[in-house]
Amino acid sequence: MVHAPEIDGLSSMQKEYLLAMAQDDAPSSAGKTAKRRERNAGYANVYRTQLIKEDVIYSPAWGQVDFKLPYMRDYLREHGAYHFLHSSMA
Repeated sequence: MVHAPEIDGLSSMQKEYLLAMAQDDAPSSAGKTAKRRERNAGYANVYRTQLIKEDVIYSPAWGQVDFKLPYMRDYLREHGAYHFLHSSMA
């Protein structure tokens, strides 16, 4: 009930960023997240910044990002494909 509404309003690129983060078991390296998306760090930083402003993720330490909502990582691992496909159909 909490995770789906948080994700539904995001762009497909923002969702891609979150899915790349969800592959890690702990805070994600911003650089590794960009590489997973096959993007350069500057391009990925645009979406990182947007997601921080949207209060979906935060930076617990320099060069790292993590989810604000508890269990978001688990939710994305289980339902991420649905949300990504749903946004690309809209």
